[in-house]
Amino acid sequence: MSNKIKQEMSKIEIPKEISERSKLGISKVKSERGKPKFKRSFIIAPAIVASLAIGIFTSSYFTNDSVPENPIIKTMEYSSSFDLSDTPRLIGWADNVFIGKVIKQSGTKSLGGIPETQFEVEVTDNIKGDLEETIIVNQQGGYTKEELILVENDPLLKEGQLYLFVTKYLQEENWYTLVPVYGDILINNNDEKNNLIQEYKIEYENEIPFGN
Repeated sequence: MSNKIKQEMSKIEIPKEISERSKLGISKVKSERGKPKFKRSFIIAPAIVASLAIGIFTSSYFTNDSVPENPIIKTMEYSSSFDLSDTPRLIGWADNVFIGKVIKQSGTKSLGGIPETQFEVEVTDNIKGDLEETIIVNQQGGYTKEELILVENDPLLKEGQLYLFVTKYLQEENWYTLVPVYGDILINNNDEKNNLIQEYKIEYENEIPFGN
């Protein structure tokens, strides 16, 4: 891991709490245009959205075994240096914003203290950046033996579904890590897709660079 990433990891705060849940089916609370109705601050350091240094779980705890039927769901909270609901700031921080279809899960790997799940995604439309064909999108959260770890209750991506993604690129792994909750907006039809593209292109024109 590079020195730059290590420096950024030192900025991350330990979550205030971990809450256990005993059932599946947690869904995102979205507004009409796809954003959550609630506002919460997140800690997203500039270079390491791919790797939160939580320090609660160890890499040896992660498993690639089959998904348990009724996993215990644990949710993790964390605070931030900027408000992710401020779309121009979020886009200014991100490397890529795009529409993509989830093809399949391609792996699981942890770079920090929590599991992370990788998905093969076909890029259909670019809003910020110029991605082509199929890439790997990384999502913080995943299965650990009999548990499912979710960051801010953000469900894992579903195969076959179309999303708007807001991501940060991690060169060492050649993947694009999405922002929890605000960086994976489910798209149900073409009208939603077209509206999101139009909205986020306007927001991109008014982006606020990170640190301003």
